[in-house]
Amino acid sequence: MGLFSAEKPKQYEIDGIKLVCMFCKNDSFYTRKEQLHSPTRTILNLEWTDETATCFVCSSCGYIHWFMR
Repeated sequence: MGLFSAEKPKQYEIDGIKLVCMFCKNDSFYTRKEQLHSPTRTILNLEWTDETATCFVCSSCGYIHWFMR
């Protein structure tokens, strides 16, 4: 999936539970980090201070699963 990187999709566990796509039941994913923007920080042009989430993108259908700790 060239849009994300040259990485190969992998299987993951979240808190000991195997990650499976909610949409197509596939079990391999690409990962990426995404920033979570808040309205106040956007108005003040401080988006770079917002938290990030780890996204697991299904290698089959492209459904994005977001996780934030």
